[in-house]
Amino acid sequence: MDKDKMLKYTIKEDLSILDAMSLIEENEHRSLIVLGEDDVAVGTISDGDIRKALLRGELLSTKIRDVMNLNFIFLKKADIDEAKKIFDKNRIFLLPVLDDENRIVDLIESY
Repeated sequence: MDKDKMLKYTIKEDLSILDAMSLIEENEHRSLIVLGEDDVAVGTISDGDIRKALLRGELLSTKIRDVMNLNFIFLKKADIDEAKKIFDKNRIFLLPVLDDENRIVDLIESY
């Protein structure tokens, strides 16, 4: 996968909510894929997740791992038709395509 695309749409789990907000502002897709050790996809973080965390009293310095969505949608193969169905049914804007080790091999954007 293209390294620039990976940097635009992913964030490490040990970074802060403020870091996520900055990246989300840049990528204009309202969300990021969260990476753990060895760049394994471990969750997602969205504008909505951040808003809910702040309303609960979390700080901008709170780590992503503490507020990310662990129950995220992904594909195991790049299938545009399936991706379109998922985008239509769910309120998501990025769909990771993962290999057998849950590393990102592709990212499908909703627009």
